[in-house]
Amino acid sequence: MRKLEFLLFIIFPFMEMNACDCDVPKPILEFQNSEYVFEGEIISKVYTQDSLSYTITFDISKHYKNGEKPKELKFTLRSEGKYLGVYTSCDWSVSKNQKWLVYAYKGKNQLGFSNICSNSKPIHHRSIPKREQEILNHANDFDINKYTFTFLDGEFSYVQPLKNIDSLLRKIKIKDYGEEYRENRVDVVVDIDKNGNLMSANFFSQKHVKSENEVIIDTIFNLNKPLNIEYREAQTDFEKDILKVVKLLKKWEVTYLKNTETPVRMRKFMQFHKKTGNIKVYY
Repeated sequence: MRKLEFLLFIIFPFMEMNACDCDVPKPILEFQNSEYVFEGEIISKVYTQDSLSYTITFDISKHYKNGEKPKELKFTLRSEGKYLGVYTSCDWSVSKNQKWLVYAYKGKNQLGFSNICSNSKPIHHRSIPKREQEILNHANDFDINKYTFTFLDGEFSYVQPLKNIDSLLRKIKIKDYGEEYRENRVDVVVDIDKNGNLMSANFFSQKHVKSENEVIIDTIFNLNKPLNIEYREAQTDFEKDILKVVKLLKKWEVTYLKNTETPVRMRKFMQFHKKTGNIKVYY
């Protein structure tokens, strides 16, 4: 089984050129899994002797996240393509005297940040966007337990049901549904609570997407997730059988926000494709 919900980071090599594609997480979620979130100015940039990396020092003017508030922080970054001999669309760099908004994470026992796949950005000649500034101002009061998330919101652990779904699908695989369905795909939306319990399961409808844009639930953090309700009933016996199977998946692995031990409520989108003698499942 493979995950369809989001493409995090793919690199395609081609004649010394690379393509970079990724989803930027919602600022509040990157705030949650960051060690520090701050505004600061780069006061030094020093390359190593082999020029493969450099170390910068930030003079920090404002911390947003509660906790320690160091006046300076250092980061060691990979050098630009001109030093490495390979240019990529993922290349980015910093310059001395630049001002930045930084979401700093902790990895391999050292701090890091990125201008790719991140809300970190230079703000030397412009201010922080008004919407993001409001998020930062309220971020320490954010209660993650109030929200349901999808992989489009940020980075989470990939989870599966604890029950073997293939064994549940065995009878459906060999069942002859005749010509009652032309489209051999069924899309289901499931909501899982932070303990891994199945909360709801319904056929996917465009109304699920539309309602997120129309129903205003969260005016600060932009995490609108209306209830997962039934927008339509099963139209074929195949759909009826698939939904029955999904509702038997009462227990899932617990979903965690990346780089934290924080469990969250998760909305997953499942696809079932039936071909002769087999059903492929994607989620």
